[in-house]
Amino acid sequence: MTVQEIASWNRKFQVWQYSVSHSVLLLRSYHPQKYETRIDVAFPAISLMKLQPSYEPLSIHQADEEEAVRRLGTQMPTHGSLFLLNGGEGYVCAAKCSWHEDQGDHRTPSRFGPLRGTE
Repeated sequence: MTVQEIASWNRKFQVWQYSVSHSVLLLRSYHPQKYETRIDVAFPAISLMKLQPSYEPLSIHQADEEEAVRRLGTQMPTHGSLFLLNGGEGYVCAAKCSWHEDQGDHRTPSRFGPLRGTE
């Protein structure tokens, strides 16, 4: 059983947006007094998730099939990957995990498309 680190940041991320119609989750780190940049993390095609409202810091690991079955058992989805947030404090089963860092603020559109609340 293995997990592979995908990314990690020593900053606070919040659950920013979830689109039911597109099954897309957006986590965002934005705090202009602390950080010069904004980071968006997107998970498309979500089939299962367990989240906290925020994570500080945030690490994302991708579990192999054996680890995913061990953690989820019969809930294991038939497609996508299991991404563990902070060692399992939360998780997301999604097609992939992508992130983007830029100079945007909390109202600037996300690189991951027009999501409600990110105009």
